[in-house]
Amino acid sequence: MADTSSFGVLHDLAVFASLVTALSLVAYRVMRQLRPEVSWNREGAVLASPYGAPDLLALAGLGLFYILVLMQPAETGAAGAAGAEGKVNDATLVAGMLFHLIVCAGVLMYLFQFRGMNPGELFGLQNVHWRALAVTVVVFTVVILACVNLVAYFSNSWLQSFWPHLEPQETVKAFQQSSGYGIKLLVVLLAVVIAPLAEETLFRGFVYGVLKRYTDAPFAALASSLMFAIIHMHVGSLLPLWTLAVLLCCAYELTGCLLAPMILHAIFNGVSIVAMMFGEG
Repeated sequence: MADTSSFGVLHDLAVFASLVTALSLVAYRVMRQLRPEVSWNREGAVLASPYGAPDLLALAGLGLFYILVLMQPAETGAAGAAGAEGKVNDATLVAGMLFHLIVCAGVLMYLFQFRGMNPGELFGLQNVHWRALAVTVVVFTVVILACVNLVAYFSNSWLQSFWPHLEPQETVKAFQQSSGYGIKLLVVLLAVVIAPLAEETLFRGFVYGVLKRYTDAPFAALASSLMFAIIHMHVGSLLPLWTLAVLLCCAYELTGCLLAPMILHAIFNGVSIVAMMFGEG
């Protein structure tokens, strides 16, 4: 959960991103009417055509839910995701895991039960090309680690010039400061298993797919990645997480399989945890 000053920046950025996305959807609608011969949403291997207007409304509702309910200051936030004082403990980590799993299950149930889609087919999980997937994972692991850490170094150096007291994420602080194995194991489970599964299903599988359907692949990657970065509620991580998410979208488009960003997400978080164990975060 963000501190009060960070919360104001993140909340305003979330509102601004939502307004820009809404205006962009209108602009793309006009451009499609003017140039219907252009295949706006057919680049890449990710399926976008199965999505429709109900999914766009569901995405809008989900975004509104995040802004009005979840993006609240630590002392009043829904579910008190980091407790009354914004601190992370065993209970809040378990609550976070349950929330991630509920969101993932909700998206899959919505697509399967209410929209009649097959998530396995929609997310490219049927007939996986394992060799191409393995090559993509190896190449993108190197690219992601290099690019995200480079962006993190320069963005943190820039932020420190006028925001010297910006602290790490509460989860990172809890992992580093914990003397027992309980919180550490929960953080590992959340970061390496639960988050890649749930966040990739939501942001790459659903949000990116719906936005691509009504805009195009580049805009969908940029917009969904910004949303992904904002919901982590940490100003210092915005640019690195946005970079990570854009690269995950690229890996998804190259393979057409959601397993690619899921595995890459898990590897990135795993490497980050190892770095926290032997460094200062």
